[in-house]
Amino acid sequence: MQMSFFGTFVAGSILASTTAACGTTTPGGASSGSGGTSSGSTSEAGGSGDSSQTPPIGATAVTAWLATGVYKNWHCETASHTARSPSPHSVDRVCSNDIIANNATGSAPWPQGAAAVKELYTATTDAAPGGYAVYLKTQADSAGGANWYFYGALTAGGTTVDGMGNDATVMATCTSCHLAAGSDAAHTPSPGGRDEVYTPVH
Repeated sequence: MQMSFFGTFVAGSILASTTAACGTTTPGGASSGSGGTSSGSTSEAGGSGDSSQTPPIGATAVTAWLATGVYKNWHCETASHTARSPSPHSVDRVCSNDIIANNATGSAPWPQGAAAVKELYTATTDAAPGGYAVYLKTQADSAGGANWYFYGALTAGGTTVDGMGNDATVMATCTSCHLAAGSDAAHTPSPGGRDEVYTPVH
């Protein structure tokens, strides 16, 4: 079944509608095609140059990087779970890199290189994720989300989000919701959530 990254699905849903979660129904099903492969190398974008801690930029590179499973050595939630409000995801598990984990109890914006992988599932009983969301802070200043790279794909459905946070498709599907992280109690489902990150794992 072909599915968009954000949307409402009758069966086998990995993601729910963003209407209830973030107040915006978003388009999906097409790669943004902007910022995905031309925003710089891993070391330039993430700042660390450590591929075990810094996802690459661009759908092809991210897909290959995810397949290595290196992110599973990050700070990960112990199990998949029903998504926390206001997340549009149905079931997920978050892994944070060292930069997020080491700054999780603070309140300042995340340093450059902060990154997370969200495994996406249709049910908590699934043995393996059916898709992924990846986000990486590419500069010290978030610039309203413009300096965050977002990638989202379903294993069977292909890439639906791949670009920087100010790309129109990425803004509609990712940044517009992530901008609210930590802004009030309703948008702080996990302690330390802020600056585009809802759940810092440490």
